[in-house]
Parts: sequence; structure tokens; C-alpha cells
Amino acid sequence: MNLIKKSVKNWAAIMVVVALGVTSASAADGDPDAKQEVRNVAAVKLLKEHKDMSLVYVKGLVCPSCAIGIRVKLSKLPFVDSTRYKRGIDMDAKTQLLTIALLPMVKANAEEVEKAITDAGYEPVERYWLEGDKLKTTTFASVKKSK
Repeated sequence: MNLIKKSVKNWAAIMVVVALGVTSASAADGDPDAKQEVRNVAAVKLLKEHKDMSLVYVKGLVCPSCAIGIRVKLSKLPFVDSTRYKRGIDMDAKTQLLTIALLPMVKANAEEVEKAITDAGYEPVERYWLEGDKLKTTTFASVKKSK
């Protein structure tokens, strides 16, 4: 009888852990995207404050610790200044904006950025930059193909 009780307790403990894991995954996937207006305001502020950077909207970026894979993949790219931020990458889960620190006078390669983010399991949506004081965006190729 003790063996049955232990088995039931073990089974119950496993089910609780599994349920918590499923709930956590659902909560992360269920988070809504940041509103475009909020993201645009944050993008303009970041781009005005910092030079030598690339700014990307990443769908599914809901917590910095979940996106460690993005940092690992992007920090290996030759144009990333890994001495800034954390290995050259800063993430804001509230706006879903990813800041890539660039080496001085070097431009980011959009295809390499897109591939690194995709390989990390996330969806790069748009790149941002300023022309004068006007915010400009371009959609990544993978997003254009899926529409």
C-alpha cells in the first residue's frame, strides 16, 4: 500500500510540474504584441540617444531571459560591438525592441540579423532608423514572404 501512495504522490508531483510548465509557456506565448505607437515612440527615443546601433522589432520577445538565444546568436556577428550592453545586445520586452550595438562606422547586415534571430527561435519583423527626425522602418524578408 505504501508503494501505491508513493507512486500517486510522485505522479501528482510530476503533473503539477508539467502543468506549471504548460501554464508558463502559454503565458509567454499569449502576451500581446506591444502597440505600434508605443514601439515607435521608444524607437525614436533610442535612435536619438544612441549612435552606432541597429534597432529591430522582434515578435515573441516577452522577457529578456527567454531571449538569451538571440543574444548568443547576434553577438557572434562581425559588426556587433560586444563591449556595449550585454555582449552587444539590449532587449526591451515591454516594447519588443532589440538594440544591436554596432562597431563604429559599420552597418548591420539585415540578412545576417534576420537569420540569427530566426535561428534563435524568434520572428524579426521590422528594422528601424531615423532620417532626420523621421522614423523609418522596413519589414524583414521572411515577414514579407509570409503575408
